[in-house]
Amino acid sequence: VQGSFHARAVVNAAGPSVLTLMARANQPSEHRMRLVRGSHIVVPQLFDHDFAYFFQLADGRIFFAIPYERDFTLIGTTDRDHQGPLEHVTASQEEIAYLCEGANHYFERRISPADVVWSYAGVRPLIDDGSGKPEAATRGYPFELDGNEDGQAPLLSVFGGKITTFRHLAAEAIELLQPLVPGLSGGDWTASRPLPGGDFPPDGAKALAADYARAYPFLEADWIDRLVKAYGTLARQWLGSARTLEDLGTHFGHGLTSAEVDYLIAREWARTPEDILWRRTKLGLRFDAGETASLAGYVLAAQLAFDQTSQQPAASMDSQ
Repeated sequence: VQGSFHARAVVNAAGPSVLTLMARANQPSEHRMRLVRGSHIVVPQLFDHDFAYFFQLADGRIFFAIPYERDFTLIGTTDRDHQGPLEHVTASQEEIAYLCEGANHYFERRISPADVVWSYAGVRPLIDDGSGKPEAATRGYPFELDGNEDGQAPLLSVFGGKITTFRHLAAEAIELLQPLVPGLSGGDWTASRPLPGGDFPPDGAKALAADYARAYPFLEADWIDRLVKAYGTLARQWLGSARTLEDLGTHFGHGLTSAEVDYLIAREWARTPEDILWRRTKLGLRFDAGETASLAGYVLAAQLAFDQTSQQPAASMDSQ
């Protein structure tokens, strides 16, 4: 993205691209990054219960198999040094075969790469601490704070970290920025604040599903299960006062309607059919080619309409 912007502070949480962003800001770093790829596969259900398995493979790596989207099993993960581009990170054939072989050591039903219905991979931005094996590299996280003298906006860069420490990382980042950005002096409140849509008790998912079943009896049980897990209470924002499935617009299949698609475009930054089917709903596991093509045509038109509406002057929008 070209252009410039102004801000009181910038947090560089670009993950594997953290050094690239620092270079664009003319801020050299003393840290070196080690990019490590973790890949996963999804296969038809290997076991019929809700518990996850954790094993150790012969090479010492931890291996897991987790119930996934009701009818599938998620298997992971790998640790491979990543040398390629970051735009389209995929699981290699070697990694897919490795994960299948790992599963075959423990499960009665044998699988092969031909059984894999989907695979995905991500790149971990780890600190290069000189470790030999990728899995031995530190999962810790340091910060660098630059440009906060002479009235310049501070640039806080985050190196490393992992999802299991994200709250601690975020709290430390805010603590570093508080002396420089007065608006961050509100105290630590996130530990007790529910995530969007999570404003129901920890054991309240079944009760919420029952509420949806009573309010929207035309929804199938599997669809409601997905909505509770994906949106929590936020699903009401687009289910609204619907009394029939037709009230939610076009039904593309498997419970996905144009009302939900419009919500994802307007509120969750979905831009493409892949965003909706894989990055938001995981319904790509169920959609066939015809259903995907139908959705793609709708998304293109809906995205153009949303972009045009959002770019209108405020006065024009208020008059509609």
